[in-house]
Amino acid sequence: MPRQSRITTRSAAQCAAHDPQPASPRGGSQVRTPAASGPAGPALRWALILVALLIALIIPFLVFEEPIERLALRLLAEPPGPAAMTAVIGGALAFDVILPVPSSLVNAAGGAVLGFALGTLVCWLGMTLGCLFGYWIGATGGTALIRRLMGEAELARAENLALRVGGSALVVMRAAPVLAEASTLAAGAARYPLGRFILLTSLANLGIAAAYAGVGAYALSANSFLLAFAGAVGIPALAYAGMRATFPWTGIFLGTARAKPQSRAETQTSQFAVRYSFPVVFTRGLFDPANPALVDALAGHGADKARCMVLVDDGVARADPKLEKRLSAYFAAHSDRIALLETPRHVPGGEAIKDGLTVIPDIYRMFLRNGVDRHAHVIAIGGGAVLDAVGFAAATAHRGLRHIRVPTTVLSQNDSGVGVKNAVNFEGIKNYVGTFAPPHAVLNDFDFLNALPRRERIAGIAEAVKVALVRDAAFFDWLEGNAVALARFEPEAEEHMVRRSAALHIRQITRGGDPFETGSARPLDFGHWSAHKLEAMTNHRIRHGEAVAIGIALDSRYSVLSGRLAAGEDDRIVALLDRIGLPTWHDALTQRGAEGELLVLKGLREFQEHLGGALSVTLLERIGTGVEVHAMDPTLVHDAIDWLENRRPRS
Repeated sequence: MPRQSRITTRSAAQCAAHDPQPASPRGGSQVRTPAASGPAGPALRWALILVALLIALIIPFLVFEEPIERLALRLLAEPPGPAAMTAVIGGALAFDVILPVPSSLVNAAGGAVLGFALGTLVCWLGMTLGCLFGYWIGATGGTALIRRLMGEAELARAENLALRVGGSALVVMRAAPVLAEASTLAAGAARYPLGRFILLTSLANLGIAAAYAGVGAYALSANSFLLAFAGAVGIPALAYAGMRATFPWTGIFLGTARAKPQSRAETQTSQFAVRYSFPVVFTRGLFDPANPALVDALAGHGADKARCMVLVDDGVARADPKLEKRLSAYFAAHSDRIALLETPRHVPGGEAIKDGLTVIPDIYRMFLRNGVDRHAHVIAIGGGAVLDAVGFAAATAHRGLRHIRVPTTVLSQNDSGVGVKNAVNFEGIKNYVGTFAPPHAVLNDFDFLNALPRRERIAGIAEAVKVALVRDAAFFDWLEGNAVALARFEPEAEEHMVRRSAALHIRQITRGGDPFETGSARPLDFGHWSAHKLEAMTNHRIRHGEAVAIGIALDSRYSVLSGRLAAGEDDRIVALLDRIGLPTWHDALTQRGAEGELLVLKGLREFQEHLGGALSVTLLERIGTGVEVHAMDPTLVHDAIDWLENRRPRS
């Protein structure tokens, strides 16, 4: 069986427009629509809650007054050890949110049995643990119990309070039985900031614990069980009175006679996260029937067979005339699990497929003709441009088809193929029309690299040099030590270079915190501001990897001239590019406009416009460490270009 390796990339991101098939969203909208009810509904519910509370506290005392008093006196006369009472009281308060614990009585008993100081500490700790438990239940969706008790509308109101006036609401409601537990559940459900939640509830609990413990300890000294009971009932009553008194600034009240004024504008926040996960496989002989990589990526999603549409870079098809035969044999060998919808279709390779939207409608028509839906798979075999364009078509047809990338160039295997971007050019602007849409799988077959022209194969190494410079000094050292082997395409060196470069790009996407580039920073685009402009200025006669190599040399020298990178490191970087066979100069760098300005400098403005916001360019602080800057000195850019021109080979 062919040897292969696999990397699985996962990224959690806020989802805007993409709707991937394999992902299962967790969480939900923070908006709840209150049940339609008249003003009497909430008032009656609160009245019932209060009546139930009083019944729970008073009826047992009235019915079982003598047994309760005898039990209390016996416990006071011969109390269990402090450790046992500490565990019982603290545990009861900690689980008050799910158990019918008369918390006010337990708190008062804590002061009576343990004394004021220890009782305060134990009650405070138990109540605080109970708050955290309630927050966790609310945050993980376990609010069904309180929803039944309070009603959907009241829970929604509590969640809204936790968001709008959460601090004051949490403090005021801590001493109110039932509402105290409901407030912690609502705070968790509304994702109230945990640090602030702990701080506010801890402080409120300390005051409440001291009040109850003080009442209990005083009742013990006065030998009055009735006094302890009165305190256990009186403190919650004062809390409810306080809620009414503080209504103007908390919005919490028991009735519905007054409604807190609301602005005309109403904001409802919907927030959820989507987890993306897709395999990145490195192998040889991908279409060997004995290799399971492709069929494993396609099958296993509930359908009897995985239905597939295959689009092939016409340049790859010309270089490998037997490719279609191998594909047909592979699908025939696994016909019980996968099926081709039609014979593989050829699409233009290189920048031709990305030249505006001319090819995209043809790809849509292929999808329509074959009934490609969101349960089918679109397999793109080719270089980065083909993966970009087919990926864009797949992401926008039916709002997202399952896209399998099979990169066939060094550059697409070690960089673009493992990314989450798809795009085509428009009006001469690179990648102007595109999407962020992670692929369903990325399958890299090193055998495809053998068919590449030497120039194309060398050009792809530039992206490995780039990612080493901004993320991994040890990898840069390895590239220096293996430059000759890479220039000779020795398999072991080439495979390691591709794998390590891909892994670094994946790490940036999954752990960099901004996989969909919502900010302005583009750390993996070191050397790219000038590279994109050089490609356009030369009508793409210069390869993308070659333009990136020139951009790396330019920005490395600029990093030295601007005082960020140590002198001499630019020579080291350019020397590596030379040994690999990558260019560090092109005459387009000196082209000037009608007013004498360097045309390449327009690349800075276009680079900024592409992402929006402030200009953000990656430079080098040291080899292995990039740094974002927000301004470039044109004079230093001129000086860097002069430096490159002076060291270029002379014919």
